[in-house]
Amino acid sequence: MRLHHPLRAVVGALLAGVLPAAALAACTGGADPTPSASASADPGPQPEDVVATAVIPAGGVDLEVRVHPLVRAGEHVVLTVDFVPVDGVGDEGYVTLSGFGVTSFVADGSHPVNVRLFDLENDVAHHVGADAEGEPVVAPEEWDWVRSERGTRLQMPFAAPPADVEALSLLVPGAPLFAQVPIVDGDVPSGAHPDDVAAAASAAASASATASASPSASAPADDAEPPEVLDLDAVVAAPTFPLESTSAELHGAVRTTESTERVEVTLGSDVLFAFDSADLTPEAADAVALVAQRLAEREPGTVDVVGHTDDQADDAYNLDLSRRRAQAVADALGAHVDASAYPVRVEGRGEQEPVADNGTEEDRALNRRVTVSLTSTVVTRTDVTTAGELPPFDAHVGTAGTPLRVENWARAWEVDASARRVHGHVVVDLTVHAADEEDGLGWAVSFLRGFSSHRGGDTVTPHDITARGTVLQGASRLFPLDYMVGADETWPDGEWFTASDLDAGAWIDGGQTRTYSFVYPRLDADTVVFQAGTGIAFDDDFRLLDVPVAPEVVTDRGGAPRP
Repeated sequence: MRLHHPLRAVVGALLAGVLPAAALAACTGGADPTPSASASADPGPQPEDVVATAVIPAGGVDLEVRVHPLVRAGEHVVLTVDFVPVDGVGDEGYVTLSGFGVTSFVADGSHPVNVRLFDLENDVAHHVGADAEGEPVVAPEEWDWVRSERGTRLQMPFAAPPADVEALSLLVPGAPLFAQVPIVDGDVPSGAHPDDVAAAASAAASASATASASPSASAPADDAEPPEVLDLDAVVAAPTFPLESTSAELHGAVRTTESTERVEVTLGSDVLFAFDSADLTPEAADAVALVAQRLAEREPGTVDVVGHTDDQADDAYNLDLSRRRAQAVADALGAHVDASAYPVRVEGRGEQEPVADNGTEEDRALNRRVTVSLTSTVVTRTDVTTAGELPPFDAHVGTAGTPLRVENWARAWEVDASARRVHGHVVVDLTVHAADEEDGLGWAVSFLRGFSSHRGGDTVTPHDITARGTVLQGASRLFPLDYMVGADETWPDGEWFTASDLDAGAWIDGGQTRTYSFVYPRLDADTVVFQAGTGIAFDDDFRLLDVPVAPEVVTDRGGAPRP
């Protein structure tokens, strides 16, 4: 049960919570007739202002998402979002918002966990605050029911970022990523929908006018149930998670996973070494140089070089081979990095820590690897390399700007994409349009769904996550940013959420369009390639070429572009 404290209040109290102080002063005759020197200054966005909008499909109807500024409230920021039907709620007379929860294996996935804030400058994900029972603290309790044309309002608390952070990105299922939602000071907006507030203000003004005209007239009784109040005192945890980025470069030979605190580079042994050898091949030079580049982006610290093998020989032999290979990589790194600043520790672990089953040659190749890791903070950033040619792809291929038709057993879809930069990260906005007029089917976008992690090992992702979408540039592949939300005995390497929609199973009716946003590592490119799937396993995998990447737009607190 969610912990809320609904309060019964008079209309005057309701108005005091949502009307600016100047407006109240004007109503009571208390306004200062002499303008102050700063009266003409732009105060910036106010808590009840709408700073961004988008349209999402929900239950067969389109809803306009109206985003208000984030309001600082002590150690939290409060998000206020309205969902308003574009053309009414349809024949049923109501709409239920779905897709706001998560089919999770480890973490709590209750609605509306899929609504998240991201600090993409500092690479941090924010989850909704939860109560002592682990349930999200929201208001009103039935925020996910749209029963009238006025819509519904959702309020959620999150951990406040540092004081110098002026805006955060917001991901609402079905909408493009809202890149910069400003953070403001002030009173948290009322839990009432703005239409209710306007009606209350009109009634109060009418009552005031009646009372002035006839002082003996009694004021009308206020029997209306007041809006629920977001109970910030009920929040016992508002978790944040460091975002990690993963990229595969040099045709997948070098895979880099990094956060603000740590970098791990995995080198495929089949590129570094000949069969049953610990001597580096000529092709290994580029891979080792790339590892050195990633280390140079970090403050000095101890570098761990660890070798791994598959299970095709006995344990003792594999342990020795893995150590000799790790030493070869460490020796090669010595020509690129300062050993006094980046001392190296070498270890071989043989076949003890596979990242895939050893049942196929492809999986055994994944297990034959050398990892280089450094726990150290970032001092500079280098973009992912973009050399090489795109890998072949045997499925649907189109060019961004012209919708690509993708058909599967459910229906025909049209997909298109654009991209932009947010704090250097590439953000792809994929639009999926149901290219028929069939209603009530409830079909989801199956070509984005999955629950396997690119990380391998004993990791897992939510069941319907959209992480099958990757970005390619040359021979390099970028995976959506992700973060670990928890681990258990079944998944000791953790469950990973992505900076993309966590529920690809949302309903899209015929003629409707839904947007899926994906946040990727930093990459300096004018165009990218977006790909769903591998082009091998499913006949509705697709690739979109020449997706334009719009330049970074930096705005001030009011949303105006900065020069």
